[in-house]
Amino acid sequence: DPTDWSPGNVQKWILWTEHQYRLPQIGKSFQELSGKDLCAMSEEQFCQRSPACGDILHAHLDIWKSAAWMKEKAAPGDVRYCGEFCDTSWADSGVDSSCTGQPIHLWQFLKELLLKPHNYGRFIRWLNKDKGIFKIEDSAQVARLWGIRKNRPAMNYDKLSRSIRQYYKKGIIRKPDISQRLVYQFVHPV
Repeated sequence: DPTDWSPGNVQKWILWTEHQYRLPQIGKSFQELSGKDLCAMSEEQFCQRSPACGDILHAHLDIWKSAAWMKEKAAPGDVRYCGEFCDTSWADSGVDSSCTGQPIHLWQFLKELLLKPHNYGRFIRWLNKDKGIFKIEDSAQVARLWGIRKNRPAMNYDKLSRSIRQYYKKGIIRKPDISQRLVYQFVHPV
């Protein structure tokens, strides 16, 4: 849980994120911050400390916070431990955030749909679950479901796909190596 990180853990996370996503070196911008301090910062505050990649760092910290929250709510069998930083596997966790009262991000919503193939398999499905590659089969339906969840009746796939493309910059979702229409890949922090 990032809120429990010491300043040393924060520095390890920053170095790991810089390396993992080939970000410019941040230097001492976040030095001496605890995880609690880091988690309390807004995206704007991240960008003030690191104009080049504050938005990316903020997005990735949000993933860690969501994973910690889901790990807390998940049954013990749903959690996979992976190295120095532990994380709930994005491919295995069956937590449905529709009931949690937590704000939901589009990537979490897409994951929820993928984890319920008996309900949503005709709209969105895994092509390679281990690699995080999925295909949106019915773009209008996925957009409609997202619009219902966010209480935005005018949601359409054009708007939804713009949001997905924002995740490219943040290293959360990307196009797979062999690009196909409506096929995407989760980039998970492991």
